[in-house]
Amino acid sequence: MTRYRAPPRRRGLLGNFVHSARKALYTADHFLRASGPVMKQIAMVAAPAIAKTNPAAGAAVAAIGQAADGYSQLRQQLGD
Repeated sequence: MTRYRAPPRRRGLLGNFVHSARKALYTADHFLRASGPVMKQIAMVAAPAIAKTNPAAGAAVAAIGQAADGYSQLRQQLGD
């Protein structure tokens, strides 16, 4: 028996934008949940070396690594 498939849904310009944005945010969420702790470890190693040449960039790398790990831990605590 052949199943009937409906034609693709037509969303319009705004609907397509919202769909693409949700997809991008879902992908970013999945990436940060999986890679947050690794990013923190890499930042802990790289930040002192970068801070020798540019202290502001070293601080930025450390802050980004800390934020990625914090986001990952928060999402694990909240669950799905």
